[in-house]
Amino acid sequence: MRIIFALGLGLLVAGCNQTTGPAPGPVAAASDTGAAQEALPPIYEPLVDMHRVNPVKYRRDLAECRQQAAPQEAVARQARQQQAAGTAIAVAGAAASFIPVSSFRQAYTLGNATDAAQAAGGAVAASGAMTADQATADYALVVNTCLMHKRYRLLRG
Repeated sequence: MRIIFALGLGLLVAGCNQTTGPAPGPVAAASDTGAAQEALPPIYEPLVDMHRVNPVKYRRDLAECRQQAAPQEAVARQARQQQAAGTAIAVAGAAASFIPVSSFRQAYTLGNATDAAQAAGGAVAASGAMTADQATADYALVVNTCLMHKRYRLLRG
């Protein structure tokens, strides 16, 4: 039973860490971090009044502002991964509670272990969510402030 549980837990954790490599084509020629950031969608899209705004200049300025906020974006993305890992641990703990056991002692030990896994996973997920929310808010603040300094009119700030 323990082998099946360990195998299932290993598969669950391995399945949560699915990452993609660099995108094929000209983006892959850039540095690994630049290629990975370009392949990922932005975590925040500012709402700007585009009346009398040159779209090409705006895209260039927005890319510059996002580059300034890159540290906050990295923290937010890492915290979202932490949240997903914590959720996976909590789910694995809940799923493990359904493993049949033959004695009361094993049931007691399994109950304690699953409760601990659920508590630890929940704490990791909650911490990741709180960090991700704060980092996303910081990212939006940096991007919005940068755009305001470049004389864009923000409709949401």
